Amino acid sequence: MIAITPEELKERVAVVKRFRDLLREQRERFYSYLDILDKQKTVIEIGSVEDILSHIEIEEKILSDIFSIQKVLVPLEPLYCTSIKTVKAPDVVEIQSALENLKTEASLKVKQNRDILKIRMDGLGEQLKILRNNPYARHSFRFMSGDNASFVDMEG
Repeated sequence: MIAITPEELKERVAVVKRFRDLLREQRERFYSYLDILDKQKTVIEIGSVEDILSHIEIEEKILSDIFSIQKVLVPLEPLYCTSIKTVKAPDVVEIQSALENLKTEASLKVKQNRDILKIRMDGLGEQLKILRNNPYARHSFRFMSGDNASFVDMEG
């Protein structure tokens, strides 16, 4: 076995700790993302367009945060794998498996919300079709045409 210097051990410990902290941060982001997805389901079912748009903006921000953390995790993972041989970090493996479960759960919720949104949009399309085919909306009334007088003679 190759002996490592105390400085190298400190570096490895620092890498493992940073990797663990980033994984925890990503896990928290995924929990907030799942929370947003749960709320988004309700907003899609009964909410207005503005509410849906605000949820989509929040969702996009959280996803960009998750991707930013993942960009940092990618180069740290090989360092972590080499460091783990000398430093014990069992909670990192648990966090990684929890992240995988959260990713799976998030993708399921996104699919469910997409299906609900499609149903809602199809319903709105049907409502628009009914409104366009309304015979009363096509006929103009006498008082709505531009031929009517615009002044009233009060003395007369």
